Amino acid sequence: MILKALFLTLLLSACANAETIKGNVIRVSDGDTITVVTAAKKVSVRLAQIDAPEIAHFGKPTQPFGKESSAYLRNLVNGKAVRVEIEDVDQYGRSVGTVWLGMTNVNAKMVEAGYAWVYRQYAHDANLINLENIARANHRGLWSQANPLNPSDFRKATK
Repeated sequence: MILKALFLTLLLSACANAETIKGNVIRVSDGDTITVVTAAKKVSVRLAQIDAPEIAHFGKPTQPFGKESSAYLRNLVNGKAVRVEIEDVDQYGRSVGTVWLGMTNVNAKMVEAGYAWVYRQYAHDANLINLENIARANHRGLWSQANPLNPSDFRKATK
């Protein structure tokens, strides 16, 4: 009983500390990073729990499906009003969160369409894994490749 009460207290505390922002997407950097402008500020947002194929930057090459992933996200959210449920800040100072376009979970949409992997190291939504498995089985997006390379492995290989 005490553990249950402690768990509920921690859960409510985490929810109370969670930040939600609303604004318009003014930039899509790649398949998992956007910039949202709110009434008060610009916020760089890394889509939580997913990892999209890399695009060329800092002299590094573009990963297969990097451009397609970026274009898909751009077509989905650029110039549109979104809500972001922020859950963390990453090592680069970006807010990490789930992006909502109306009732659509954009993070899940990227996985479902085959333009992002579930980032297993940070995933806590089991539905994302189900969506990835369906995208793989149906050869959607990057899963149409014979041997797609996980973005983290691509980053390591191009260091």
